[in-house]
Amino acid sequence: MSGLVDYYDDLWENSGIPPYVQSILPTIEEASLSEDSKVLDIACGNGVLGKWLIERSNCEVHGIDISPVALGLCDKAGYKSTEIVDLDKDTLPFPDDHFDLVTLSAVVEHIMEPEKVLANVWEKLKPGGMVVVLTPNISWIVNRFLFLAGRWDHRLMGGMKGHISYKNKKQLKEIFQSIGYTDLNWDHSVLCVAGNTKVCQSGISGFIIRALSNRQVKFMHSLFAFNFIVSARKPMEA
Repeated sequence: MSGLVDYYDDLWENSGIPPYVQSILPTIEEASLSEDSKVLDIACGNGVLGKWLIERSNCEVHGIDISPVALGLCDKAGYKSTEIVDLDKDTLPFPDDHFDLVTLSAVVEHIMEPEKVLANVWEKLKPGGMVVVLTPNISWIVNRFLFLAGRWDHRLMGGMKGHISYKNKKQLKEIFQSIGYTDLNWDHSVLCVAGNTKVCQSGISGFIIRALSNRQVKFMHSLFAFNFIVSARKPMEA
């Protein structure tokens, strides 16, 4: 585990704004946060998302991550509290029915049992609270062609150390519904994201990807979404 922690320490110590963060902001805006709202940022990274939330809504943001370097950056960004949590071993160290919003941005693909984490999130959400999940779509149309051609490459999905749980829409939907989440909304999912790789930043491929980056997919998400961005709620009567 120390090797993975060291990897993330180095990643966040030398990282700017992750390219996927911008794509999740429109979904988070739908949570209608205020200064009385409490937010949990799971795998909070360098704190850029929490900082945006604090500046925009003056809400209370808490963060968990496996990386001490990440938590130090989140402390500097104004998080109310930060704590080291290994999602494959630990439960969320907060009271039940506590948060108005929980975010998992590029998290699901990094954990062994996403369904257990999302069930634990359910417990920590207030009735009516929202969870927002961003995760790669393994059944994206480009992946399907590459699989058929024997050319699929992990790096095309933002592949990095720790990507172990790719999901399709059917699998994610079943997880949410089995836990009891309602009001699932997939319409902020995006067609592609212009990352920092050569294929995204140079030549014809770079021109096309940058032009289409963060374009929302309103239909056939399973086929056309590169990243799923799904929001769901814990019912008021839960």
